[in-house]
Amino acid sequence: MGIWVFVLVGVAIVTIAVYSEMQRRRALGPVAEGLGLGFSPGQQPLSPALDAAGFYLFTQGPPEVLNLMHGRRGGHEVALFGYGYDAPQGEEGSREIPVGDAGQIERRLQTVLWVQAAGRPLPDFDLSPTRESLRRVAQRFGLLPAQIEGRADFRDRYLLFARDPDALRRVFRAAVVDALVADPGWFIEGRGNQWLLYRVKERVAPEAMGAFLDRGLALIETLLRTVPGSQPPG
Repeated sequence: MGIWVFVLVGVAIVTIAVYSEMQRRRALGPVAEGLGLGFSPGQQPLSPALDAAGFYLFTQGPPEVLNLMHGRRGGHEVALFGYGYDAPQGEEGSREIPVGDAGQIERRLQTVLWVQAAGRPLPDFDLSPTRESLRRVAQRFGLLPAQIEGRADFRDRYLLFARDPDALRRVFRAAVVDALVADPGWFIEGRGNQWLLYRVKERVAPEAMGAFLDRGLALIETLLRTVPGSQPPG
């Protein structure tokens, strides 16, 4: 009889998860419409162009994009979507299925904002909170530590790596550092004129999606304003 209890519990968990996903998908449609974005519900593949951009997050598991919103906002091309992958607890994920002896496997599902600003590239960088899962982005992409002198508050909250640390420090001026310190917990990956923003294992509620989008775009605009001669999009 005991085994049937486990089976029933497993079925119940799966049923609840499926129902929850269905409810989320239904809720996100009107949210996308309200934000003026197109909406592709359910699971879908990561676009080849985005997969080839060199973002660390997409090395963490077989690409699983959920409930894609896409369009323009604030003069930029944007996309909002869920991204999930499995990884050993406290470790990186992998495009390969984790092996059985890798330790306890956890599901990481987060809401991701992608932003592209045409013709407004920044130096490649990777920003992450100091106390998070193992992240070998420096080794994988050849990035170097970028220290922000005189800002212990920033160093306490974030790790920053860049392909060209000197060039990046000219971007991470006081306004940028202040904004990130005031709103800690962000992961931001910059690749030229494209950026990913997310919080690991944090899935944004449908009703909070607009605020998440606005916060992310505000951070990107703060970064772009540090570029000499850069003008906000019309």
